[in-house]
Amino acid sequence: MQSTLPEGMVTLLFTDMEGSTAIASDLGEEAAQVVRRRHFALVREQVERYRGREVKTMGDGFMVAFTSTRRAVQCAVEIQRAVERERERNAATPRVRVGINAGEVVQDEEDLFGLMVNAAARIQARAAGGQVLVSESVKMLLGPASGIEFIDVGEH
Repeated sequence: MQSTLPEGMVTLLFTDMEGSTAIASDLGEEAAQVVRRRHFALVREQVERYRGREVKTMGDGFMVAFTSTRRAVQCAVEIQRAVERERERNAATPRVRVGINAGEVVQDEEDLFGLMVNAAARIQARAAGGQVLVSESVKMLLGPASGIEFIDVGEH
C-alpha cells in the first residue's frame, strides 16, 4: 500500500483545543464531544482549503502535513480567524493553540516521525490559545516578502 503522506521536506502544523479537560469537566463528556466535533469541523475546513494532509488527530488536536510552508501558515491564520468568528456567535467556543515547524520527516506506515515532528509538537505546546507559533525554519522559508508579520517571542 502506498502512503498518501508527503515525504522528505514538509511543513507540519499541530493544533490543540485550549481547555478541553475543563470543558469536559464542566459540561460533561457528551456535551464536550459536541464542542470537539465543531472544533474538528472548523479545523478540517481550513486544512482542506489549504490542501493540507491530516496525518492524525490526538485527543482534541491535529497533526497536519503540508508540502507548502506558505499554505501551512495561511491555514493556521484562517483556523484562528474561523475560531474567532465562531466565538463571536458562541463565547464558549474554545480557542486553539497552533505550532508550525518545517524540515525533513521520516514516514512509517501512515504516520510521520523525527526530530522535526517532535519540535513541531513542542512549539504548539508553547502557544497560548489564539496564537500561532512558528519555528525559525518556517520564518526563513517564508522570507521577508511573505506578507505575514512575525513577532519574536523569544527562543525556546
